[in-house]
Amino acid sequence: MDNAPKTLHRGWVVKQVNSGDTIVLKGRPRGGPPPERNISLAYISAPKLGRRPIGNEEATIDEPFAWDSREYLRKLLVGKEVSFIVEYTIPHSGRECALVYVGTGENSVCVNEQMVKDGWAVTRNNNKQNEEIAKYTMWMVEAQASGIGLHNEEGKSAAVRNVNWVIEDPRMLFDELKGKPLKAVVESVRDGGTLRLMLIPSMHYITVMLTGIRCPAFKPDGGSEDHADEARYAVETRLLNKDIEILLEGTSGGMGNAKNQNFVGTVVSPGNISLFLLREGLAKCVDWSMKLLSADPESYRAATRQAKADRKRLWKNFEGPVCTVPKDQKEFSGRVTEIVNGEVLVIKVGNSYKRITMSSIRQPRPAEGTDAGPPSKALYEVPYLFEAREFLRKRLVGKKVNATVDYVRPAANGYPERVCASIFLGNQNIQEAIVSKGLATVAWHKQDDDERAANYDALLLAQEKAKKNKSGVHSTGEPPIHKVADLAGNAAKSKQFLPFLQRIGRLHANVEYVASGSRIRVYIPRDTCLATFLLSGISCPRAARPSIKGQPATPADPYGDEALEFVKDQIMQREVEIEVESCDKAGNFIGYMFVDDKNMSVELVKEGLAKMHFTAERGKYFDHLSRAEADAKAAQKRVWKDYVETVVEKEETSEITDSNITDSSPKLKDVVVTHIEDCSKLWVQHCSDGPALISLMNQMRADLISNPPLAGSFTPRVGLTCAAIFSEDNNWYRAKVVKVHKDSDKVDVLFIDYGNQSTVSSSSTAPLSPQYSSLPGAATECQLAFIVPPEDEDWREDSLREVQMLTQTKLIMTVVGKSGSADLVSLSSNGTDIATHLLSNGLVEYEKQRNRNKFGSLMSTYEAAMTDAKKNRRNRFQYGDFTQDDAKEFGYSK
Repeated sequence: MDNAPKTLHRGWVVKQVNSGDTIVLKGRPRGGPPPERNISLAYISAPKLGRRPIGNEEATIDEPFAWDSREYLRKLLVGKEVSFIVEYTIPHSGRECALVYVGTGENSVCVNEQMVKDGWAVTRNNNKQNEEIAKYTMWMVEAQASGIGLHNEEGKSAAVRNVNWVIEDPRMLFDELKGKPLKAVVESVRDGGTLRLMLIPSMHYITVMLTGIRCPAFKPDGGSEDHADEARYAVETRLLNKDIEILLEGTSGGMGNAKNQNFVGTVVSPGNISLFLLREGLAKCVDWSMKLLSADPESYRAATRQAKADRKRLWKNFEGPVCTVPKDQKEFSGRVTEIVNGEVLVIKVGNSYKRITMSSIRQPRPAEGTDAGPPSKALYEVPYLFEAREFLRKRLVGKKVNATVDYVRPAANGYPERVCASIFLGNQNIQEAIVSKGLATVAWHKQDDDERAANYDALLLAQEKAKKNKSGVHSTGEPPIHKVADLAGNAAKSKQFLPFLQRIGRLHANVEYVASGSRIRVYIPRDTCLATFLLSGISCPRAARPSIKGQPATPADPYGDEALEFVKDQIMQREVEIEVESCDKAGNFIGYMFVDDKNMSVELVKEGLAKMHFTAERGKYFDHLSRAEADAKAAQKRVWKDYVETVVEKEETSEITDSNITDSSPKLKDVVVTHIEDCSKLWVQHCSDGPALISLMNQMRADLISNPPLAGSFTPRVGLTCAAIFSEDNNWYRAKVVKVHKDSDKVDVLFIDYGNQSTVSSSSTAPLSPQYSSLPGAATECQLAFIVPPEDEDWREDSLREVQMLTQTKLIMTVVGKSGSADLVSLSSNGTDIATHLLSNGLVEYEKQRNRNKFGSLMSTYEAAMTDAKKNRRNRFQYGDFTQDDAKEFGYSK
């Protein structure tokens, strides 16, 4: 050792602790990553840590207490500012050995001394003796005498780690550890988005890629992408050699693949480093791992948007997409009038129509190398395209939706401009719903393409769910086949069908297209055929016709276009009923069409958009048509605007009026659903009771607030009507006590104006004055007539969700009987009978009734719907009719 003066170096921070006697220091950054120095602690030596296998070299094991020594020094120094004096340099290697001090002034501690005194290092044996080495030797002897640190002979056997350097089956380890935060130490940072961790206490050495992001990388040739050094430095400064908690969310390594040991995860403590990197423009979101993210993906997207707006680092040259949609038109509400295909719909907003493409999804496509033909044929030829269209049609047509424009695709390659938006029915995102059913796939976007759905990450998760469940296009089975006979223009075929259609009376049909006010294309599910249907008994003005195949365009008759719009608004893609009377020479069926029990021929005449044809005189709806025409004439509506009535004296004759006819049909009532127990049991309020109920509630609550109930003033007993606080909104409601818990102060109550039950404390109940308690509850208990819920829990949940979706708006209720305390009812939502809908989708069954004469029409409808579900193998019947012969060997029982 020489006696030259030694320099005290200040302002260095401990970046990393490699072992119990070696550390890495970093200086102050100046225009880039700071300088670094590798320092060994002078005069002392700590046990050597084992090394992971590299190339053909095998792994080595720890010396006893090597990990404990390293951990002691790591927790003492990492991230702290230190000063040091280089005592000597090792020849050949040039390694600097120094005395390191942590703390300042009187609190300054020599780390070298501390390691020896606490028994985590020994004096270095270099065959040289001086006063400094003598002191370290003395401290070592004292530690040995005390048996502390690595001098604890009894603990030596347990002081060697069993490190799992190579994970033979990453997937198995992930399945074992997923879903729970794991303690770990960050051993190294490969790049800003990749960490090497030692899991504590299992001692698994793993590589983790941060979920949902990618940072600039370092290239094998030694180069790097822009900002790679900066990203790595940012992560090293915050995490290297620190204690963290990591949540594993996936793995990119195959089973037994030693070359790919990467896990995917998120740092949850001391903070989400991924969000920091995104906000600082040091990382970008990646879609493939975003779908694995446990955190809210929107926070990652928001951080990226902020970095783009600030043009930070990776986004310094960013130019966002130019939106051509005015701000006040980015969000709008309207009623869906048409489902064009599995990804395009038409929304009526005010008096205008908007053609909207749903953002970031793709409808089912024909198999590669095949041509499905024109859209009218492709609907039935392309696997799952018909199911996709029907899914949207049944849920959306006629319903009010909210749309948020995400982006606009300009006109290109012969395609017109497309406005792409997210569609919401209530709180439900329709894109998520159809993707989760496997009836659409998520469109692929370029990594930096911001023109995508706002909930793109949720769409990816929905697609993963569909793949996992093997739903729709992801199914491994044979796709459904739709053999549809097109009767349009085929007179011979149409005449073969005619006798059957005439005998059956009313039958269900779906309106596919409206060509004019009286010419409609329909699909008949019962016979899987397409036909042109002409409204009988009327003469309707023609709508304008465009030029087709060289034929000149023809202008509209007066009110022709208005008649077309009226009919489209009423029936386009709706479920209707038709009565076929005859067939013309071109093979078009002629008859009457009904929607929500309204005769469309009568409705057109009533609105002055059609005149009664002379052929109506021999039809059974002549009286209805003649009265409708008389009303239109009197009001001088549209085609009758210039009509002047000619008065002709008539001889007095006896007349049969409608007053002589007894209407035995049940009354229709407007209701809203307030509580759903399962797919067949629910509670409703009559819409007419709404204002009175609101007034009653406001008055009752005002009385309870002005005269609060005294504690103990009400003793709950089963059957008593009282006031109770509903915990969800902390408001008073009328309730009925259904159970008193003897072992506590809890009470089960039924809220009589809504139908839901809750368990409340007796202190949350109060007596009611007779003016409130004597009035009957506003909620009526109902049961869908003759519907049997599925026994399987999964199908029970699916049917419940379907009912919840269909009952979000006002319903039309018909009471057909009683079942105990509940009314047996049929419910209709926007023209869709809920029970029929559930049956035709194979979600429930119906219970046959002995008194078929009384319920014949209803039972026939239900039986046809369930037969259709079995025939087309929908949902519960996807593997055939399991109810045949009460097949108990298959687990079926009634």
